[in-house]
Amino acid sequence: MKIGIFGGTFNPPHNGHVRLVTDFADRLGLDKVFIIPCKRPVHKTWEDLIMDDMRYDMCTLAFTDKRFEVSRIEIDRYSDSFTVYTLMQLKEQYPDDEFYLIIGSDMFLCFHKWYKHKEIMENCTVCVASRSDDESIYELRSYAFKQFHIYIKELEGDGIIISPMDPYELSSSEIRQKLKSGGDVSALVPEAVYGYIKKRGLYGHPKE
Repeated sequence: MKIGIFGGTFNPPHNGHVRLVTDFADRLGLDKVFIIPCKRPVHKTWEDLIMDDMRYDMCTLAFTDKRFEVSRIEIDRYSDSFTVYTLMQLKEQYPDDEFYLIIGSDMFLCFHKWYKHKEIMENCTVCVASRSDDESIYELRSYAFKQFHIYIKELEGDGIIISPMDPYELSSSEIRQKLKSGGDVSALVPEAVYGYIKKRGLYGHPKE
């Protein structure tokens, strides 16, 4: 079985997240994808981070494809949300399966700073979402060669896959700002997630 791992703060999960992971699941023929909201972001600040259970609930509302399973593996872990711990725990549960770590290009370009990144790369294929222009793809290929001595011919190298796609120009932080200022984000997040935000008055939205 081919298993994807897609983690993040999901604060909140938006249409870009859903599109990205769906695109990878389709392109790679993934049988299952674990959607993993982190408990304690290692690479991001804590500012405006709402409760773990709320982010988990919103993920269950956003990622509804039957291939997707929202997991509490990091929320319920006592230690920090280091990806290597998550990967090794899942490999213990699925010892005969192949793993694919799905990340954005910004996270890949600092991958050499990830905790035990070599161990991660030894145990899964790193799948990187990229803008489709030649300059962006070249930057990722150059980074892989410089940091890991991996030559990526076109879009695939030793344990790394680059997947060009149309960019989603809005981030979770910008969505939070829109909500705080009273803006309409109905076109940016799944309908059920927007309903959850309004019902609970999250991110400064008036409670309904």
